[in-house]
Amino acid sequence: MLKVSKALLTFALILACVATVDAADKGAKKKKGNKKQAAVRIQALNLPDSIELNAEQKEKIAALKKEYTPQFATLQKKNREILTPDQLKARREAMKAAKDAGKKGKELRAAVDEAVKLSDDQQKQMKEVAGETRKLNGEVRGKLESVLTSDQLAKIKKPAKGGKKKNKKKNS
Repeated sequence: MLKVSKALLTFALILACVATVDAADKGAKKKKGNKKQAAVRIQALNLPDSIELNAEQKEKIAALKKEYTPQFATLQKKNREILTPDQLKARREAMKAAKDAGKKGKELRAAVDEAVKLSDDQQKQMKEVAGETRKLNGEVRGKLESVLTSDQLAKIKKPAKGGKKKNKKKNS
């Protein structure tokens, strides 16, 4: 009887250890899977809902996304590496506060820039990455124009040159 109870006790201990290890593995997998990954958005491929694509166009746009997403991800990573962890946190908080306050466009960027306080070197690096991003967006847009029809292209807002919209009426 004593041998049976020892065997049962040993079996129970082994089972408890295995269950603990298994639970720890599942927890580790969940943590890896839940890791927040920054979505890479390609501005030029951000099409309005009013544009309906046929199957061939969808396939070509998917190929463009597949081709350019790694390049945009690299630029996004470069951009994040310019900032210190404290600056990244300040940027996130300032962005949320500015959006909650209803700020958009230049007003929002100004609020975020004020909170982040970039050094001259960081500003220079950010401008370089922004220039590379604009250039890549232009390249993608050129390829996109060969995929879409003229009617579809007319529905897309043209990017503003120099940050100013020419069609905007002034309030006097």
